[in-house]
Amino acid sequence: MKPNALLVAVCAGFWLAACSATGGGAADPSATGSAWAALPEPLVPAVAPEGQIIPDVLRCLRDQEAAFVSAHRGGVEPGYPENAIETFANTLARGPMILEVDIQRTADGIIIALHDDTLERTTTGEGQVDAMAFADLVEVRLVDEAGQVTDFAIPTLADVLDWARGRAFVQLDVKSGLPVEEVVAGIVEANAISYAAVVVYTAEEAIRVARADPRVAISVEIQDQERLDALLDAGIAPERLMAWTGVHAAPVPDTWDMLHGVDIPAAFGALWYIDNEVRESGDASIYRDIADGGVVVIATDIHWTAYDALAERQDTLGAFRRCTGE
Repeated sequence: MKPNALLVAVCAGFWLAACSATGGGAADPSATGSAWAALPEPLVPAVAPEGQIIPDVLRCLRDQEAAFVSAHRGGVEPGYPENAIETFANTLARGPMILEVDIQRTADGIIIALHDDTLERTTTGEGQVDAMAFADLVEVRLVDEAGQVTDFAIPTLADVLDWARGRAFVQLDVKSGLPVEEVVAGIVEANAISYAAVVVYTAEEAIRVARADPRVAISVEIQDQERLDALLDAGIAPERLMAWTGVHAAPVPDTWDMLHGVDIPAAFGALWYIDNEVRESGDASIYRDIADGGVVVIATDIHWTAYDALAERQDTLGAFRRCTGE
């Protein structure tokens, strides 16, 4: 991240009032903390044990025979739009999940949490994100899936990592045009290595993340032996990896078995196909079937439906507490 861009990020969003009028002073930690004071706290805080990162916690959950829900775009609900810190807090207040957060970059180099490369669908603004300075987005507000305007602002990556510290595990889904090296730098700068992971979809991007800082966790798409071999042959430590095994209409146990053989936690997307079937049928047992196949992370748009279904096969809270050392 450019030095000036980092300064704007620190002074942006919820931190704006905590920065000096000239922009040169550091934020007051007490003021920064108070920015989130009105939000609910997680039912169980997500804190990796000393020296561990997210994949370590996932392996522990797998050993506890527990699966973990990934709330797509943070856990969207009526009144709670995607990729909002208020949405993240609302999600975790009811139970532990991992949060998937989309990130991209403005024209002046600020990394923000937003899925689309344009503003129209999810905000009150208009235009192409990468053509706008962050200052142009400060007054923009997020809207929920029904189009209801909220009071919630677009958060920066710095905002997300600040709020998540001691509260949440976050997977940062890097959108096109954002260099992964800048995301890694943001994680390291925030001292967030233990609770943040970079999400990429190619072996080349994963290798670039590892080269930028080999300590940072990587969630990368692995659906075949060729991709797995490419990552391992590049020298990426398997203990730093989480495997995204794609979005499918049915479980893919052969892929999961391949990953189990090298001790890489497997994630699976129930988005769209399986989620839609569950909505139509009302039968959520498929999430238990996926977990029984050895998947430790299930990404879904109906996070509480999946969470409640998994509660019938596992002690989610107990497993999570044991694996985070609470």
